Amino acid sequence: MVRTTRKVDDPVSVVDRISAILETFENTGPLTLAEVTQRTGIPRSTAHRLLEQLVTKRWITRQEHRYELGSKSYELGQWALNQNRLRHGAVPVLNRLARSTGLTVHLAALNNSDVLYLDRVPGRTPLALPSRVGSRLPAHVTAVGKAILANLELDKMQSITRAPLRKTTQYSIASQEHLYTELDRVRDRGVAMDREESVLGIACVATSIGPRDHYYGNRAALSVCGPIDDMKMNQLVSTVRIAARDIWDVCVANDLRAKNQFEAS
Repeated sequence: MVRTTRKVDDPVSVVDRISAILETFENTGPLTLAEVTQRTGIPRSTAHRLLEQLVTKRWITRQEHRYELGSKSYELGQWALNQNRLRHGAVPVLNRLARSTGLTVHLAALNNSDVLYLDRVPGRTPLALPSRVGSRLPAHVTAVGKAILANLELDKMQSITRAPLRKTTQYSIASQEHLYTELDRVRDRGVAMDREESVLGIACVATSIGPRDHYYGNRAALSVCGPIDDMKMNQLVSTVRIAARDIWDVCVANDLRAKNQFEAS
């Protein structure tokens, strides 16, 4: 994917500029100084100075005249995953669900208009999916995304989905009217389904982690997915719901225990 040029407003803070530099390496390989400058809009001398400082701190690595993300960036990503309370509580349930169904299992959270994949446990059938840990997809084309969107307050959901809806396959939802009708169905059924909307040949069943009025219920969801011809969608509904409830019970119990420990200290 070609990243569009990101122009950085002037003046900007150092944090803004460092963030722009790090984010320009998303979905790309090593970049030259000229490419970083062109993509971020940061003046060449400033970009060079910040890149070299980031190299010193291991956020960026340099090979001859090309830069790429360094070891510190990977370490931070792993720290974030390991410290994520939702993922920590969900891992045993995700593994159990993948074993019992033989399907690929996802845990994802809403991030602006995308879903961010927090974990993925492969099933018995290897699948070529874009949903690696840390990757994003438009929320409206995924079952996990629709499960979360359906739980949001109306004004927030409409704000998130106001922009033109990007399609990833010919089956993706492309209009707000169609999406709102689909989200009504999700609320009625308590689950969301994706039939080749995000990836051709793949179907998914998803449900939110917890009820609509709870922290996890309007931020995260769980799904199982596999080849569309092998997916018994309706039969998987209760299985996915039970797994999501198990995760919610663990997370709420952990949160309550942490709160009690804090208040007792």
